Amino acid sequence: MNQRCFNTSNNNLLVTVITPVYNAAQFLPDYLDSVLEQTWRPLQLICVDDESQDKSYDVLREYQARFDNSHIDFVLLQQTHSGQAEAFNKAFKAVKGDYITWCDADDLLHPNNIEEKAVYLIEHPDINMVRNNGIVVDGDTGRYLCDSARLKDKMTKNIFDDLFRDITYCYAGCYMLRANSFFSVYKDKKIPVSPEGQNIQLLFPLASMGKCGFIDDRLHTYMKRHNGHSSMSRSITERILRLKNFTQLKK
Repeated sequence: MNQRCFNTSNNNLLVTVITPVYNAAQFLPDYLDSVLEQTWRPLQLICVDDESQDKSYDVLREYQARFDNSHIDFVLLQQTHSGQAEAFNKAFKAVKGDYITWCDADDLLHPNNIEEKAVYLIEHPDINMVRNNGIVVDGDTGRYLCDSARLKDKMTKNIFDDLFRDITYCYAGCYMLRANSFFSVYKDKKIPVSPEGQNIQLLFPLASMGKCGFIDDRLHTYMKRHNGHSSMSRSITERILRLKNFTQLKK
């Protein structure tokens, strides 16, 4: 792991973490603990409960005091079941951070995830976005499957074409954006809504405007679950519809 010397106690740059939550009660404690363990302060965590049918909202409420005691501004929002992109649009109204990152409620942020990326953006004022390496594990067994980044990913700074062609990774938990640059594109603080999620909408604008930095540290764990949205089994008709949805987003 690359070590950087940076006195985070002297900074006042706020990082906002956005997490949509839907029926993630069994995973939330591990994820929320990983946020509490972050080495960077100040932090703002915005969780948007998408009308979960399990105990997700109760778990979030139980963690509120712990965040207050850890000097993390914890914002808990609710919406009628509308999907991840709408959850982000709701969260954007509450964003106070200089930088924005996001993570799924069933993944894990390694302790220096946010610090490494925030420091990178501080040290590279000409870069509007940065991503890190991570690991992909089997969500059922915990078995390591692969790294998030391949050699080509590590060497590529202009990632727009690779994102467009879907040949690079876009895991939530691996990216951080400058808030002012991001909102200069989405002036109304709304991304296009799609059933296919939010990563394309979040990443395309800044990826098209310049380079993306890379940190070759494993700072995120993506839990590949067999019943997850990205890995679920789909019929031919469902695959065609998914392709159409992605094509529309890219347009």
